Amino acid sequence: MAFMDRLSNLGSQLTSMGQEAANKAKEVGATAQLKSKISTAETGIKSVYLEIGEKLFAEAPELIQERFPELAERVANLQAEIADLNAQIDGVKASTAEANAALQEAQRTRNAELAQKEAQQAAERAAAVAAPVAAAEAPAAEAPAAAIANVCPKCGAALEEGASFCPECGEKIGE
Repeated sequence: MAFMDRLSNLGSQLTSMGQEAANKAKEVGATAQLKSKISTAETGIKSVYLEIGEKLFAEAPELIQERFPELAERVANLQAEIADLNAQIDGVKASTAEANAALQEAQRTRNAELAQKEAQQAAERAAAVAAPVAAAEAPAAEAPAAAIANVCPKCGAALEEGASFCPECGEKIGE
């Protein structure tokens, strides 16, 4: 019977300990909720203090300077720092705009140079194609075969004497 009494007593103790743990968990939960509400209220107070300070600083700066000169100086220093940082931002933006404008101008120049080079190459090809025609119409002083030999048979580009490949299209020149 002693064993059963001990077992019954152990069961009661376990039940009691379980109840204590449940009560402690409720306490922790309720305390956490209340602390959260306290934190929210404290944040509200800080917000109101901030608003009061901003209004007082705006409406009575001489009072702030007289009563709290260190704080007024800190505010003035921070305002100057903000103004300096804003000026730096403006400088960065201006520098970026200048760099972008320079890039755009360089691109326009490159495009113009490319267009000029393409026009020059087209004129050279046209002259090379026209040369055999002009040579064929000219008196027999110049042999048309010699003129044709200096023109690529595929693209009509002018060829240097003795060239093995066309510099424009890469066509192998016959021997």
